[in-house]
Amino acid sequence: MFETVYQYDLKILVSRVVNVQKVLGIMKYYINGRFLSQKVTGVQRYAREMILALDEILQVQQKSIEMEILAPGNAVNDLGCKKIFFRTVGNMTGHLWEQIELPYYARNGYLINFCNCAPLMKRNQTVTIHDAVVKAIPNTVSWKFRFWYRIMHYVLGKRLEKILTVSNFSKRELNKYFHIPLDRIFITYNGREHLERIKEDNGIIKRLDLDGKRFVLAVSTKNPSKNFGLILSAAKQMPNTLFIIAGGENKTVFKASHREALPNVKYAGYVSDEELVALYRHAYVFAYPSFYEGFGIPPLEALQQGCPVILSDGGSLPEIYGKGALYCNPYDMQNLVCCIEQLVTNEDERTKMIALGRQQISQYSWKKSAKVLYDLIC
Repeated sequence: MFETVYQYDLKILVSRVVNVQKVLGIMKYYINGRFLSQKVTGVQRYAREMILALDEILQVQQKSIEMEILAPGNAVNDLGCKKIFFRTVGNMTGHLWEQIELPYYARNGYLINFCNCAPLMKRNQTVTIHDAVVKAIPNTVSWKFRFWYRIMHYVLGKRLEKILTVSNFSKRELNKYFHIPLDRIFITYNGREHLERIKEDNGIIKRLDLDGKRFVLAVSTKNPSKNFGLILSAAKQMPNTLFIIAGGENKTVFKASHREALPNVKYAGYVSDEELVALYRHAYVFAYPSFYEGFGIPPLEALQQGCPVILSDGGSLPEIYGKGALYCNPYDMQNLVCCIEQLVTNEDERTKMIALGRQQISQYSWKKSAKVLYDLIC
């Protein structure tokens, strides 16, 4: 009896709060903060930086807007926002929290989801779907991940008025595989400013014994779509060239990848942002021959730190990096070897590619993308 009365009183209170917001003209926005319980890879980076850029916009805009991050209990809030508040809600975690508890706590406002996932039962929301990998190259992800994300992206594509993605390539892919109309898909590119705040940690250079050595760097989660096998094949053909491979593995999502032991290959494992900056700054060449990318943040970070990049000629990479990179066929090991040798043996070519790369990435900004989102929904 007590619980019934309590629930009734709670509904009345929520209704009154909503009515007050309407009278005052206050717009309420919520952000899906589940990503704050996860390790930082590409999609989590996008979420963090978009929120920080939105926070800056809210500090100067004139509209009556309230924005709050709703997160599960295992989330860690280290963003330091001034205008976007943070609150942990519910008792669940993971997908259950996202599908059951999050839509309940966000029911009186507009929900923003940055990391491919969103509650299926809520209409008043938007979601960023970064790519269509679960349909385009399904054999690179686990069957559970593939099954759930296919359902989720199809349903969200049908229900939501606005879908975000990170490149024209991904926009076309979402239209192709999930039949989302092109006029309902909006592009918010990744940005590059985040590494400017990070001080390099050279401890990793000493730990890996890289002082004074030229090396080829590869950074990413080691899943099959990233094509690390091609890098290892190139390393076999270049025994006098040192290769450093950095990044962790998520075997829940991605199918198991191999770590072949080669004398000129060192595995750094998961690295911190501070260590990553040090690796970018000391690397002679950055190789990223990925089969499939919605955007590809690591090459952007490498160019920001003055390291020339070699990329696959497929997916979104030519769209994003234009003339600022060398391109290889991701199925042709000898082509990758030739590109590496071109930069390692020709200092003038390397200097030219660094300059072209920095010029190309100057157009990408978290602030620009956050403004696109703000204008779209606020």
